[in-house]
Formats: sequence, C-alpha cells, structure tokens
Amino acid sequence: MQHYNNDKQGIIKPKLALGIGFFAMYFANQSVPILAIPFYQMTLGVDPFLLAIALTIPMLMSTLFGPWVGHLSDNCQSKFGRRRPFIFVAAWVSALTFGLIWMVSPDWSEAIQLSYFTVFSILFYFAVMFLSVPMTCLSYEMTDDHHERTEIMGFTSYFIKFGSLLYQWLFPLAQLAIFSSIFIGIKYVGWGVGIFIIGLLGCIPALFSKEKVHHHNVSSARTDLFKSLKTLRRNKPLLILLILTALQLCGGAFTASMDYYLLVYYLHDGDVAQGAIWKGILSSAYAIFGLLSIPLLSKLSVSYGKVNTLKMVYWLTVCGGIMKWFIFTPDSRWLIIIDAMFCTAVWTVMTMLIPSMLADLCDEDELEHDKRREGLFVSVHTWVVNISMALAVLIAGLCLNLIGFDAMKQSSQTSESIMSMRLILSVGTVLFALLPLLFLRYYHVDADKSRATRKKLDERFEQNQLKKI
Repeated sequence: MQHYNNDKQGIIKPKLALGIGFFAMYFANQSVPILAIPFYQMTLGVDPFLLAIALTIPMLMSTLFGPWVGHLSDNCQSKFGRRRPFIFVAAWVSALTFGLIWMVSPDWSEAIQLSYFTVFSILFYFAVMFLSVPMTCLSYEMTDDHHERTEIMGFTSYFIKFGSLLYQWLFPLAQLAIFSSIFIGIKYVGWGVGIFIIGLLGCIPALFSKEKVHHHNVSSARTDLFKSLKTLRRNKPLLILLILTALQLCGGAFTASMDYYLLVYYLHDGDVAQGAIWKGILSSAYAIFGLLSIPLLSKLSVSYGKVNTLKMVYWLTVCGGIMKWFIFTPDSRWLIIIDAMFCTAVWTVMTMLIPSMLADLCDEDELEHDKRREGLFVSVHTWVVNISMALAVLIAGLCLNLIGFDAMKQSSQTSESIMSMRLILSVGTVLFALLPLLFLRYYHVDADKSRATRKKLDERFEQNQLKKI
C-alpha cells in the first residue's frame, strides 16, 4: 500500500495546468523589473539607485510574510483544498495591481513617480506571494518518486523557459508604432500581461489541478510557525540548497544585470531601443538553449545524480564567465548567443534540480517530524529567492552609481564605468559559479537515501492504518 498514488496517466492534466500556472508565475515574478528598468530609469530618467530601492522594498516586505503564507497554506482545510483557493484569488489580485503599476504620468515629479511605483509594487508582490507559494507546493506534492520529481520540475521548467523566451520582448512591444507613445504602449502591455497572463493563466491550476490528501494531523496554532522555523535551522541539506539559491539569484543575477547596460551603452552607443532588441535576442537565446538543456539535465540527473549534475553545470558556467569578457564587445552582435550556450544551464537548475532536491528534503522532514510541510519549505525558499533578487537589484543600482553611470549621458559613458561593467559581468560570473562547488561537497542526500526514506514513510503509514483497524 503506497502513501501516494504514482499513476502517471492520472497526473498529465494536472501537470499541464501546473505548467501553465508556472508560466504565469514566471511573468509575475520577472515582469516588474524587466519593464521598470527601461521605462522608469532609461525613459523617465529616474535615478538607478533610487529605483533599485523602490524595486527592493516591495520584495523585502512581501518576503517577510512568506513563512506565514506557507504555514497558512499548509494548515488550510477548506473544501476546495489547501492550495487552490489561495491561487485563484491571488492570481486576479496580482493581475489588477500589476496593471496599476504602469499608470504613472510622465508629468509627475521623480519623487511622486517613485512613491506611486513603490506603493503598487508592494500590493502586487504581496499578492504574488499568495500565488507562488501554494502553486509551488502543488509541484512538490505531485509525486513521491526521487527521479520523477526532477521530471515534473523539468516539465514546469519548459513553461518557465517559454516565459523567458517572451518576457524580454515586453518593452520592445510597448515601443511599437501602433502606440502613439511609449507611455501609452507601456499601459497596454502592462494591463495585457496582468489580465491575460497573470490573471487568466495564473488561476488555471486552481481550476484543474488536483491536491493530494495527506494522512496526518495538522495544527493551526500560531506558535507552530515559529517552532517549525526553528527546526529548519538544524536542517543542514536545506541550508546548503538555500545558500546555492542565494549565491546564484543574488550574486549571479547582480553580475548578469550588467549585460543589459553593456548592450545599450557599450555595444550600441546608448541606443535604448536597439539595446532592448538585442537584450530580447539574448534572452530568447537563453530560453531556447534552456529548453534544450532540460531533457539533457534530466538524463544526467538519472545517470549521475542531482549533485554531480549540479557540479557539471557550475563548471560550464565558469567557462561561460570567461567567455563573457570576449563576447560583450562592440560589433559582437550574434556572438552573444555563445553566452547563452554556456550560461543558460545554471538558471535551468534553479527551477528544475533545486526544487526537486527540496521536494526530496520534504520527505526527510516528514520522517523526522511526522508532518507534511511543503508550504514551509517553499516559503523559506521563496524568502531566500526574493531577498536574493532584491539584494541583486539594490547592489546593481548602487554599483552603477559608484562606477559613474549616468543614463542621461547616453553614449558618453566613461571608459572606467564600461570597464567596471565588463569586470563585474565576467569575473563575477566565474566567482559565483565557483563558490557553490565548495558547499556541494557537504550535501549527501542522493537517490538511495531518498528511496530509503520513502520506504520508511510508506511502512509507517501502513502501520498506522493497521492500528486503526
């Protein structure tokens, strides 16, 4: 007798709904900065560090409530399930608040523009927290098999990569001639993304995904949240995965953010429109190679294990970091695709292998504490993701000011600032790929251990069922 039912045919429809939801969730998490930087900073001329603060505050504030959202979802006992009610409501609230972010007027002062952006971004990121945590929990709960978890995360990664293929084109879309101005275009694009992608597609998992019923008692006591968080501090494998996440999404994202500025101010002499187009091409290349990397990473994971696959990816990224120095130079044009060939895999493992490994740890946690706490694991991981992304934006904004970048100078950026951007992009990529390799030496949860844990959980479940007879 199995604790869960592993009927693959029975999860095809829920998997598809979940994948669509992950596509919407990706746009919800990525679209604000990808539109805010070229619009608020490069078009409206807002100070990059002040905009970085305005981007960071909403992420940090919503992140503080992440563990509470996970705890609330774990302990929800509605007739519609633990996750689905949150997903449905949060999808539409996120859609509304996302559209409002872009209703700013160019005639307002910088202070008012930043205040408006910050307020509605806070409301948006709060709603996204209630969308992303329960939706990610659904992906953790879909199977209890060690390798099938990677397959499911790989399946959702296809939708994430498809999203990454499109999202960088949002600002070029807003610049099309069919709109009378960029200020009209940004409003149409903002509301279109909000209603049709975040709202409509985001609620699909709530309508078509099925939730598993777990055979254990849950407690809704508020103190349980803090006790649960305290127990996670002793979970060494979890801490290692969180460190890997932070290193990539903070350090890696910070260094990668320099490519946009180099494309605009170094490769295309301050032409924002051309730089945005080539950024779209680069991001599309990342997405295409990312899609191609998913089945390869899945096979490597089965053959060599998840940890060894991660190590291969980090070494490939080291090579990519070195290549960036020679790729991001004037007249390189299509050579930038080489960057995607070397560095896309490290972003794929963030949405594929790391979540799969976290799902494995949920079994380890259940064996020790006799509770399913996917919500807590997801929320803590989301907390680290959001903190890391916020810090990446903040550090990037601060560095741009420190190296003498000025958007108003357009092509007249100093040679020192351009050199600093190139060093951050290349050397930083290498550094933040080498550091994770040090921590992976201490991670020891493999397929054999996961299968042994699953067997113990199934035996304990059978024993509990016999006691009830």
